[in-house]
Amino acid sequence: MKKLFATRFFLLAAFAAATVQLQASLPIFNGIPTILRAGTSVFLRLNEEVNDRDFSVGNTLEFTVDLNVTVSQRVTIAAGAPARGTVRKVERGCNGKCAKLTIVVESVQAVDGQTVLLQGTPHIVQVPCCDNNNQNGSNSVTAIIGSKMTTTVRNDITIHN
Repeated sequence: MKKLFATRFFLLAAFAAATVQLQASLPIFNGIPTILRAGTSVFLRLNEEVNDRDFSVGNTLEFTVDLNVTVSQRVTIAAGAPARGTVRKVERGCNGKCAKLTIVVESVQAVDGQTVLLQGTPHIVQVPCCDNNNQNGSNSVTAIIGSKMTTTVRNDITIHN
């Protein structure tokens, strides 16, 4: 009987030690996944100067997230995360006296590395056309570094943080 008890005790101790060793090698997961809902606002800033002379439709633009995006006090998109967008439209008019540049932000990186698709109102930068207020004769339009933009998450997405 003592021998059977000792054998069971030894097997239980060995199992417990193996379980602790296995748990130590697994990544730590702090709770359930977080659902980032469609329509959640994302605040960004432009990382480069964009103008109508050097950029054309389809050019890729780099952005940075300005503020943490949180759901239930859990960060889903971190401030400083990279985001990407494109030049959607470049227009010139009034014999080159004005210009209009349309920029959209399309995606951002979540804390778990996933790409989160974005949607929102395009950001439009323009020099007024045929306007007497355009006194300096400028006919080029520029979105400066650090220009702030707001967009929203396109679809619900599960973030593993």
